Amino acid sequence: MVGLAVALLGVTAPAAAEEGRIDLRVEAAAGGALVGPTRPAPEAATAAGAVGGIAATFRLVPNLHLDVGVNVGAFGRSLPTEQRTGTRFTAFTLGLMVRFLNDRSGFLDDEGGNWRSRLWTSARIGFHRYDGTQFGADLSIGYDFSLPRPWNLGPFLRFSLMGGGESDGPDGVLVGGLSVSFQALGPKPAADRDRDGVPDEDELALGLDPDRRDTDRDGIDDGIELAGGTDPAHADTDNDGLDDGDEDRDHDGRLDPDETDPRRSDTDEGGMGDLSEVRRSGQDAQNAADDDLDGDGVANDLDTCPETPEGSEVDPNGCLPATEPIALEGVTFRSGSARLAPTAEEALFRALDLLRRYPRTRFEIAGHTDDRGGRRENLRLSQRRAATVLRWFVEHGLDAARFEVRGYGSSRPRASNRNDAGRRRNRRIELRRLP
Repeated sequence: MVGLAVALLGVTAPAAAEEGRIDLRVEAAAGGALVGPTRPAPEAATAAGAVGGIAATFRLVPNLHLDVGVNVGAFGRSLPTEQRTGTRFTAFTLGLMVRFLNDRSGFLDDEGGNWRSRLWTSARIGFHRYDGTQFGADLSIGYDFSLPRPWNLGPFLRFSLMGGGESDGPDGVLVGGLSVSFQALGPKPAADRDRDGVPDEDELALGLDPDRRDTDRDGIDDGIELAGGTDPAHADTDNDGLDDGDEDRDHDGRLDPDETDPRRSDTDEGGMGDLSEVRRSGQDAQNAADDDLDGDGVANDLDTCPETPEGSEVDPNGCLPATEPIALEGVTFRSGSARLAPTAEEALFRALDLLRRYPRTRFEIAGHTDDRGGRRENLRLSQRRAATVLRWFVEHGLDAARFEVRGYGSSRPRASNRNDAGRRRNRRIELRRLP
């Protein structure tokens, strides 16, 4: 079983960035007999020994290779007879190698390469010379670490199981050690003059500059942009007004916290574009919840009235519709006068709170009367009452420039003037948002 495991290891020896058409391996290992009459008796000397070898792999298809090996060594051992106290080990085997978990980023000295390489397994069969001439199988498993091109180095285990020798029963030997491999005939590295990880041929086909790592000069190498899904020929892939290198600030091709996505103009898809979020303090471009703070369906950067009560019907600017007046119920005056009634201030303070929610919105303050009295007198009275309300707002901190004052007299009743209740409803102050 040990020899089988070792053989499986030798079967898969993938190259670091790419697999060679022909790879050569040199192995050095130590181990001992585990199975059969060649295993030492309790009173016998150790059966430990050392084995060296060379192997060649020939690629059939990606990750699958023909594997040919020659191994030579010697073991100390005790046989059932006392004719020998040691023996040589020789093997000529042929099989298949499978390479998987293959890191194709490059050899250690390649641009973007690293020490990770590949896990491999191998299975070979052939003739062995150990307990006489025997037929057996080798199973190996190992891992290669990347060195400067074209070399790899790594550990392996091999188990050789053999039968048909001079003694009864099979023999099994397990060894482990290190192997060094290199590409004797491998793919020629593609020309990459600017060392951006993209072959010159591919850059020319994509309209990129093979002599400049960063064709669009946005701060991100062309190879990283292609891997990350941005356009290396266009500094602003998503056309949101921010260069890709400003959005991906560490230029690693990944979306990190506190960054915007150069592939999408609205990273969090909350309705507020990345450029607006970056320019507006307190915004999180990866949090859709803060794109519409008042919840009226209009994004903050388009919302002229940013504090509309949630659920209000608003126009495309996020404001109350200009056609819907707001009656200030409770704002009343002394009879025939523009002086506020003692009970009016409570309603005015409610109106003041509403107006403070719309600091950038302009309003008309409209005065209305009932139909008692002359037309001109009612117009002047309604105008004076509206002006009184404006003075009160200004005295309480609002900007007079936000308002227009107009008296309509009795021209716009909202109820019948034939009874006291209707006339009371018609005597009113209204706010109407200006376009």
